[in-house]
Amino acid sequence: MNDGLMCYSNEKWSDIVNTFGLMQSITAPTKFTKNSSTIHVIDHIYTNNTRHAVRAFTSSSALSDHYPVCLLRSMNFHISKDSKNTVIKYRSFKTFNGNNFRSDLLCSGLENVETVTDPNAALYLFYNILNGVLSKHAPIKEKRIKRTHQPGWFNNDIIMINN
Repeated sequence: MNDGLMCYSNEKWSDIVNTFGLMQSITAPTKFTKNSSTIHVIDHIYTNNTRHAVRAFTSSSALSDHYPVCLLRSMNFHISKDSKNTVIKYRSFKTFNGNNFRSDLLCSGLENVETVTDPNAALYLFYNILNGVLSKHAPIKEKRIKRTHQPGWFNNDIIMINN
């Protein structure tokens, strides 16, 4: 602790910046004295996608020796119709209730599969019954995704936090 502020090592910060592929957008000085000019410790804007950062700068209009930092971000980026985004299909288990699923499965006529002598017809009947009940409790959804592989830092721990 130093004057009530936490001290962070540059090595730890560099590790974080490198891990997430971040780039500092502010490169002009933000704090001026008679003898020096520096980028002040709190005047950092990082991004991992420079396409959406139109312009990052420091304003020369200030009430003190500390200039504010500014970032203009593109808000109207469009996805072209030629884009190669992927659409995935998945079952949504968001409202799945195991007890209701089992109850509906017991009332579905699944026992009739055993009475069918043709194996292909039995498999077809089993699949249709099971798929019908499953679709009621865990419907198939479609979602457009930008990439088929997530970055290395996007792991199961982060997925669990968001669910």
